[in-house]
Amino acid sequence: MKTIPTLLLLAAAWPLSSTAQDHCISRTITERWLQQHGGHYDFAQEAAQLESQGIRGGGTITIPVVVHVVWNTAAENVSDLVVNNVLAQLNQDYQALNPDFGSVRPVYAPLRANVHIEFCLATVAPDGSSTTGIVRQQTTKTWFDPDNATDDMKYPPYGSSAWNTQHYLNIWICDISSGATGDLVTEGYAYLPVGGMVGSPIDGLVLDRTYGTGLGDRTATHEVGHYLGLDHPWGSGNCSPGDGISDTPATDSPTFSCTNTSLMKCNTLTQYENFMDYSNCTMMFTNGQAAVMTGILNGVRSQLQNSTACQGGSGSTLCQPTSLNGPNDGDFIDGVILGNINNTNSGYTDGITYHDYTSMSTTLNPGASYTVQITSGEYFQDLVAAWIDFNANGTLENAERLDSATTSQPFETSSFSFTVPANAVPGNTVMRVRVVYPADGEPLDPDACANYSWGETEDYGIVITGSSAISNTVSPMVETRTFPDHLIVSWGIPAGHAQARVLDAAGRTVLVPRPGPTQALVSTTSLVPGVYQLILDLDGLKFFRRFAVAGQ
Repeated sequence: MKTIPTLLLLAAAWPLSSTAQDHCISRTITERWLQQHGGHYDFAQEAAQLESQGIRGGGTITIPVVVHVVWNTAAENVSDLVVNNVLAQLNQDYQALNPDFGSVRPVYAPLRANVHIEFCLATVAPDGSSTTGIVRQQTTKTWFDPDNATDDMKYPPYGSSAWNTQHYLNIWICDISSGATGDLVTEGYAYLPVGGMVGSPIDGLVLDRTYGTGLGDRTATHEVGHYLGLDHPWGSGNCSPGDGISDTPATDSPTFSCTNTSLMKCNTLTQYENFMDYSNCTMMFTNGQAAVMTGILNGVRSQLQNSTACQGGSGSTLCQPTSLNGPNDGDFIDGVILGNINNTNSGYTDGITYHDYTSMSTTLNPGASYTVQITSGEYFQDLVAAWIDFNANGTLENAERLDSATTSQPFETSSFSFTVPANAVPGNTVMRVRVVYPADGEPLDPDACANYSWGETEDYGIVITGSSAISNTVSPMVETRTFPDHLIVSWGIPAGHAQARVLDAAGRTVLVPRPGPTQALVSTTSLVPGVYQLILDLDGLKFFRRFAVAGQ
């Protein structure tokens, strides 16, 4: 639960008292869930264990997001711009790109972390159709009381049902304050990932449409912290164990103001800059908190990393070839092995012609070499081939084919060695494997989309590590000058081949400028306010420049 202090507000969600400041709906609803399911959870102990494991990963983790706008009056039906601003703030705060990151007091500056998490609005819905990642649902409820209607916005008849909570971060934006005012107003809340919560239809976070979605607001940042396993620094309200994380200083209560820079609690200087506190100047996560969140993403929430809902890389968004006779003559795939993907003895003659195995995935590093092993079926003289959509554009091109072979015996294993391109797009994508037999007139050179008379096709998940679509990379050879309605990016050495594109906060291409040999002029007049990134390709070398477009 995140709250905002103000002198202009009257008491609403809780009475104005010292105990009210200790009350936390996020922890309360999580503990209530545990009690209902006969569970128990030591928040501090579990966080300490995750921190000690020190799992941070080698690249940026992408989390697909679906936002459910549940509204009663037109004023509650928040705009796409509001949603995009929420995503932009999350991307700044979880990648240490927030402008106030450098304002942390010197004593705590060494503890600041780049969590390396990227949030993107989903482009693929659970049924495989295209989506904006925003769902709008009108409701007859005038507001949702956080205490007794905690989850009513998450399912009919009053709300919008969650998308697969294993593969999407679900965010509900609705009225949870009823225009209430007070020193403590509920801005948002989220369940912690415990007690069977992960994967349940109520898993996700709720934001108040008024107090939780303002420009520059950190409510979503705070609530995603809960979603990824963080407690408040004060834990249960005692100086020890607090939240169980070693580099969040001991405290026994929330802090609401940053005016007293020497404020002490539990004989320790408060770290009111922490995103999990309630102050009006939160601006950082600690390294320990980052380790906990990454541990959750590599543990109970690991399926978020396997989701291809952002990049358009699932089997449902690629071409899905058919086969007249399928594998009924023995032309099937009996095994695929690559990294963590190990799907063997899986083929049979009466199976279907296409399998979506994108829930099975492995991680690949740009510039690294790998070998995929593909075992064919009972028939021989089949074509065997594999592709990876390295540029994540939803099309399997000839240049993305790893290799191909023709079998000469039943259950033959073909090994294809390949190197991941250095410029492969980081994030989730897909590998396609095909074993087919061409009839007369069908392609003899294996094709990723052609309909063959016999054969089977399987798609698998691939996660490309490295720089995210929202990157920190800075190069001294590229200079950026920003103006109110455009920016100019220039480089000293003329490029023989220069390309550029502009991404929004959701990682989508919104502009494709045409650079010259030594500079690119990017007009920003058509862009809505928000944070953007220019990706510049100069003779095969990629450079990244982030810029903001202010509101009118």
